[in-house]
Amino acid sequence: MKFLLRVSTAIDALNTAIGRWTIWLILFCVLISALTATLRYVFSWGSNALLESQWFMFGLVFLFCSAWTLREGGHVRIDILSSKLPPVARVWIDIMGGLLFLLPVCLLIAYDSWNFFLIAYKTNEASSNPGGLLWWPIKLAIPAAFILLSLQGLSEVIKDIAVLTGHRPLPEFKGGH
Repeated sequence: MKFLLRVSTAIDALNTAIGRWTIWLILFCVLISALTATLRYVFSWGSNALLESQWFMFGLVFLFCSAWTLREGGHVRIDILSSKLPPVARVWIDIMGGLLFLLPVCLLIAYDSWNFFLIAYKTNEASSNPGGLLWWPIKLAIPAAFILLSLQGLSEVIKDIAVLTGHRPLPEFKGGH
């Protein structure tokens, strides 16, 4: 179990670092948005590449911060029923949800999106807009992000199993037992 907890810690550290770096894209997105608006309204000049870069950065924030959000417990949960359950039952629900839903769906999306990336890469897919960006690099971010989310799901399952085996304390749940 100690080895698995070290693996979990490494996954947590990786996704935290990626998340903390990725949030800087929000600032760049805002700055590019301001620049785009200024260029358009002050100088009557527009750029599809600037517009698309905003879309790409916005997408990258959601993709690469999802694993960090899972690590921090920030994803939406349905606590109407589970808030009435004891903490051990909640841990079991988290384990089962991770193994039966989160991991299979994330791995399926990573697998399928890899094929979309390969097609886009082989055809050098780019925007149909004049001056637009290449699209295949952003399509590579999709399987990469879902692999990271899968790893974080695995980390959460490891930590939950450690709770059940007595290697970690029971987590404190908000709004209940």
